[in-house]
Amino acid sequence: MSAADAAISATSALVDRRRLNSWALLALFSTLALTAHETDDQNSNSKLNLWVTVCTSITIVFSVISVVAHVGGNALGSLFVGTILEGILSLVLVGMWAGCLPVIMDPSNGLGQMYVGKSGSTVADYQSTISNANLYFTGWGCGICALSVLAMYIRERLGGASGTGMGYTAKWYLLMLASIIVIIESMRFKNQVCSIDGGTSTTTCHRNTYGLVTGIVGLVISFLISLFSSLGKDSALITTASSFLMAVLYTVCAGLLTFENGPATYVGNHYFSAWAGFFISFIIFGSVLKEFLGVGSGVSASAAPSEGGNTESDAEMDRI
Repeated sequence: MSAADAAISATSALVDRRRLNSWALLALFSTLALTAHETDDQNSNSKLNLWVTVCTSITIVFSVISVVAHVGGNALGSLFVGTILEGILSLVLVGMWAGCLPVIMDPSNGLGQMYVGKSGSTVADYQSTISNANLYFTGWGCGICALSVLAMYIRERLGGASGTGMGYTAKWYLLMLASIIVIIESMRFKNQVCSIDGGTSTTTCHRNTYGLVTGIVGLVISFLISLFSSLGKDSALITTASSFLMAVLYTVCAGLLTFENGPATYVGNHYFSAWAGFFISFIIFGSVLKEFLGVGSGVSASAAPSEGGNTESDAEMDRI
């Protein structure tokens, strides 16, 4: 076996182990989420309860099957690991949690979050906050693990093996997730609070609108960058500029949404997603800028030639 083949084989094995870890965590989180939901005596909507129960139960079954396939023998693993079957399974779970998480996180349902406000005031200043912490955090754990499995599968199947952002593809997916949450929470606040007479102040609604715009921009940019990164067709200059733009937008977003008259001063989805976008965008920008400027030895070390002085991978950062 050549050195190149050995490197590819080692990389594939590492990706498989990472997917195994994500599948195992998904099994754990879904079990805890089901337990947290079924032991919550505040639930009153039978249809919503049934949907959450079905979603978590199916996730447990699928994730356990996936874990067994990953740790099983060669015959079982060859039928599932890295095949279209694993991709379909992960896609189904992402779709299910894309429908289940909004139900759990909708404050009007009172499952993972609920609305609180000021009593005895002309402006109620309603905001969402966590009501069932176990269901809240394990629900997000399920969604993130399912998305992680799908992202790693897509990256492997598309064969993206080079490019500026390959080391940060997962971070771009996380930024995309944070942006989606900001959009959902901003729309929900606009429709459920700003539309109510005396629900909140005009300043708070204006700040919420900025958060909505930031989330939309973040969703579009992170989707495009993560897609091209997975394909190995990203650009160093565009990636650096995009991460800088997102860092600036989310700096202002976190400040407007979580301080003073912001719509997310209480701990909940709106609060966490705004700060998640802030930290993730700065992590991406700092890492990409280091490589773009040639600071550090991460790329050069990994791109060291193994045979005959082949330095093709050294040109990853030069493709602008």
